Amino acid sequence: MSGLFESYELNRFGLYVPERIAKRPIAIDLFCGAGGISLGFIQAGFEVIAGLDFDYYCMMTYLVNLGSYPCKIHYIDPADEEKVNAKMEKDMKKEAKKNGGVLKQPVSGSGWIKHNPEFPPVTHYFYGDCRKITGQEILDAIGLKQGDVDCVMGGPPCQGFSRAGKQDVTDPRNSLVFDFARLVLEIQPKTFVMENVPGILSMVTPEGIPVIDAFCRILSDGGFGSYEALKQSLLNTAGAGAALKGGNKKLSRKEELGNEDDEGVEKSQMTLV
Repeated sequence: MSGLFESYELNRFGLYVPERIAKRPIAIDLFCGAGGISLGFIQAGFEVIAGLDFDYYCMMTYLVNLGSYPCKIHYIDPADEEKVNAKMEKDMKKEAKKNGGVLKQPVSGSGWIKHNPEFPPVTHYFYGDCRKITGQEILDAIGLKQGDVDCVMGGPPCQGFSRAGKQDVTDPRNSLVFDFARLVLEIQPKTFVMENVPGILSMVTPEGIPVIDAFCRILSDGGFGSYEALKQSLLNTAGAGAALKGGNKKLSRKEELGNEDDEGVEKSQMTLV
């Protein structure tokens, strides 16, 4: 707008506020599943610009409830598009038998997001094996560059870590937590959030290295907090600078005192749960 409101923008509540406040921070959801984390971030004020997963039914649920219409689907492996289309056709024919022969195709954006138009829908979806894509390829596809994304979040597969399962060290899904770390470093968001089960804390890699130690070392070397702060955060204790880009800088004594709680432990600026 011009004049008095040149630097202001109309928000979803009908109020003119400074553009820096009206603009939603941008997030990308890796291992997005059916969309629980994305939904929470959207309701908290973020614009989730993209989701990524490799499960057909999760994708259908995610896109119906949170996707835009149309939503740009990026197939990491071109062969997956044919498989998805074949699966969709099979499911539609199966449902048609229950509905008098009427074919009903799932429509992106026809669920929750349709009834909550004040929230921005997810405009990009990446389907496929995350090990076959780089952070730069994701950024190029959505028209962003390193540093533009405010938060990368996600829940890497937990089945191999869960105490409800076998906690098999050789479960190939366990390594995907390191691909999550790789993509965080390649996308270079301002911060990240990861969700997993408590069992991950006692797991080791096939080489015998504690998974948490290896995960935190990768991220610390990439500039997302100090190794100690990241590990403390994952252990549900405090850690200044954890999961924040540049968070491994040394604090002044005044800053340290300002971040201490009653027990003299530094508070975490971002906790991974």
